Amino acid sequence: MIKFLLALIVALPISCGLNKATQIEQGKALFHSVHIGKNKVIGCISCHTLKPNVKTVGPSLYGLSLRADKLVAGLTAQQYIKESIINPDAYIVSGYEPAVMFAHYKQELSAAEINAIVAYLLNLK
Repeated sequence: MIKFLLALIVALPISCGLNKATQIEQGKALFHSVHIGKNKVIGCISCHTLKPNVKTVGPSLYGLSLRADKLVAGLTAQQYIKESIINPDAYIVSGYEPAVMFAHYKQELSAAEINAIVAYLLNLK
């Protein structure tokens, strides 16, 4: 029994790391898909770029993980990014108009898929 518990204690951080890596990979795949969700709605990459100083339909997400926790007082980077996905008009980036981003990702994607996109964006440096 003790050997089993020791093996479990050693394996647990490793498996958690694999799960996080898997989540990030899922988020990457979702972010870079032109169509996502139950009804194959417009995907993130259709309006956003990960390149610096490039203006598209939506703001560039380059460096988002490094600045997202400073954009709205009291919100962590994770909270800001997730809220921006499920309620895109909550925080409008200067130079962009409200009511442009698809507003129903919460209905189109599972909570796990939204969390995966958030994890991917937070992992970008």
